[in-house]
Amino acid sequence: MFDTHCHFNLDEFKSELDSVIERSIKLGVDRFLVPGIDKSTSENSLALETLYSDQIYSAVGIHPGYSSQADPDEIEELLKTEHTRVSAIGEIGLDYFRDYSPRTKQLATLKSMFSLAIQYQLPIILHNRKADDDLIKKLDAWYVSSAEYNGQGGIFHAFDGSEKILCWGMDHHFLFGIGGMVTYKKNDVLREKIRRIGLEHLVLETDSPYLTPVPQRGKRNSPENLHYVVDAIADILAIDKDIVIKKTHENAMRIFGLL
Repeated sequence: MFDTHCHFNLDEFKSELDSVIERSIKLGVDRFLVPGIDKSTSENSLALETLYSDQIYSAVGIHPGYSSQADPDEIEELLKTEHTRVSAIGEIGLDYFRDYSPRTKQLATLKSMFSLAIQYQLPIILHNRKADDDLIKKLDAWYVSSAEYNGQGGIFHAFDGSEKILCWGMDHHFLFGIGGMVTYKKNDVLREKIRRIGLEHLVLETDSPYLTPVPQRGKRNSPENLHYVVDAIADILAIDKDIVIKKTHENAMRIFGLL
């Protein structure tokens, strides 16, 4: 299994990362994409890729919640020297639910991150909370201006079942990151959307240490719980879980340029 979104670069994993990775591998999770949310965590992602070169892949970027205090130029400087080791630009996007940063700043930072994705021909990992319309406008503008882009598109991280995002993503051959939310009892909307999307456009993720799946909800999440997500998707699509694992692994390898 490939966990396409886990925050191993946060303090929640600092004291026991070796054991978490070891236990995850024993449970069948052998690849991890670690996204940055600012300069420091992006640097940490690259450092982890060096330490765990057989398992971890790095992404660099500025999360919308950090766009007030993070500088896009710092991410560009990282890419100038480390771009051959970076698998994606992320985690980037818009968050109008928390509004930790002014929306004007979020939008400007996102535009800068899109420019880096074009410049370095990298896929994007998108965070979106309550910002469908503005995110789609920015994505449309990006596509109009990116005739030379060949970075494999991107992933809508922690897809929540938005109809607008589903339609845009399917039209533009994006992937949808499915994690613990698919196991939540009241999330029938997301489960219905997964049936429409189909396995060809899905990747697995945990968003560790967040969004812990049932039956572990309430505890810190980790890739050790990814099999609960696999089981849920297999049940929704009425297919064998080995097929879910194989296809989502292929999807992840392809979008990150690892095939």
